[in-house]
Amino acid sequence: MAKTDNFQTRQPASPTATSSTASMGTSQRESPLLILKVGTSSLMLSDETGFRVNLANLARLVDTIGSLRRDGYQVVLVSSGAVGMGCIKLGMTKRPTDVRTKQAVAAAGQSHLLRLYEDLFGALKLQVAQLLINQSDFLDKDHWQSVKSTIHECLALGVVPIINENDSTNTAEMRFGDNDNLAALTAVQLEADALFLCTDVDFLYTANPRSDPNAQPLRMVEKPWALEVDTSAEGSGMGTGGMTTKILAARTASTAGIPCGLINGQHTDRVFSFLKSGMTKSQEEDSADVSPNSMGAEEPYGTLFLPMNQDGGICHTRRWILSLPASASVSVNEACARQLAGRGSLLPQGIEKVQGSFEKNDCVKLMHNGTEIGRGLVNFDSEDLQKIKGKSSNSLKKVLGLDTAPLEACDEGNVVMTVAPQAFEEASPAN
Repeated sequence: MAKTDNFQTRQPASPTATSSTASMGTSQRESPLLILKVGTSSLMLSDETGFRVNLANLARLVDTIGSLRRDGYQVVLVSSGAVGMGCIKLGMTKRPTDVRTKQAVAAAGQSHLLRLYEDLFGALKLQVAQLLINQSDFLDKDHWQSVKSTIHECLALGVVPIINENDSTNTAEMRFGDNDNLAALTAVQLEADALFLCTDVDFLYTANPRSDPNAQPLRMVEKPWALEVDTSAEGSGMGTGGMTTKILAARTASTAGIPCGLINGQHTDRVFSFLKSGMTKSQEEDSADVSPNSMGAEEPYGTLFLPMNQDGGICHTRRWILSLPASASVSVNEACARQLAGRGSLLPQGIEKVQGSFEKNDCVKLMHNGTEIGRGLVNFDSEDLQKIKGKSSNSLKKVLGLDTAPLEACDEGNVVMTVAPQAFEEASPAN
């Protein structure tokens, strides 16, 4: 395969782009869209005297985004740091642990954080816009469409959207838990061309390089859904995320066919090594063609998570399903798992176990052999699904005592696979 710079196959949009750009997906967008997530550990420093802004890192981040904009890329920044900035503003030497105090500190710090961004981006003659989001914004399709339209309109106006979780008002039930997840879901919903996650190490390693001298860097992860590494070591302690949350975020992006780059937050300009490498592909191309053999001469300085090949792409409904919280699960047998991988529906007869409580039309995890293989919107609540698991579709009305009942536990159009269909082919026994 010939080496190409796949992010630069589209021509940059005109600076005078009209609002019609706001509703465009990746197939219509003229400029590649990148989602860049930066965490508290990249923005701040801390010691026994308290917190302080890592101004060098912050300036380098802003300069990187400015360079990307000049090169014709659209950029959405997902930024943590409200609580840390609040600690600086209020003279606190330790991060608060009490929920109410943390919310108040975040409220004080968010304006401080945005003012820093305003000043630094303003020096490059770029304007920014702030969007504070919580998980409830994703639950209703129409509401999230409104949020998406606002982000697209900001981009069309030449503004850099800065997204953060609304830590000042969020309840525990409505929290994302970390901005890695928020960044991945934003990338999925906006049909981004790439997601970049900043961390405090150069690569993803097989173990913690600070404590294990045998830890090896992983330059490329071909199958994010099957990745197994030791991420048990603690992070910086300044933020809420860690390497585990970044791997989960990369898997979410990969499921939607979006490549994800892991880079050191002290060197955000390493984004360009990914963009020039030829290792990644735009969503219109077949991600199955991406392999170590298709790498360019310049290898990305960081870890690249390859996108999963979703035959026929991933529709808006499936993107929305990926954004929904799913605490309950439905375990399926081998035949059912293969049927789901082949874009089939979930039939009750293939269900082995129902765990957790849920209502009709809720999102659940689809499990096989203890591993999540997909997500789906269920046509039955947990009580009824317990009754009909393992039953043939023809017997459902009788078992439930109903005049009418759906034949499927999950319709085909309401299932999204989080494991590549090829995984089931590879697991097939030899003939």
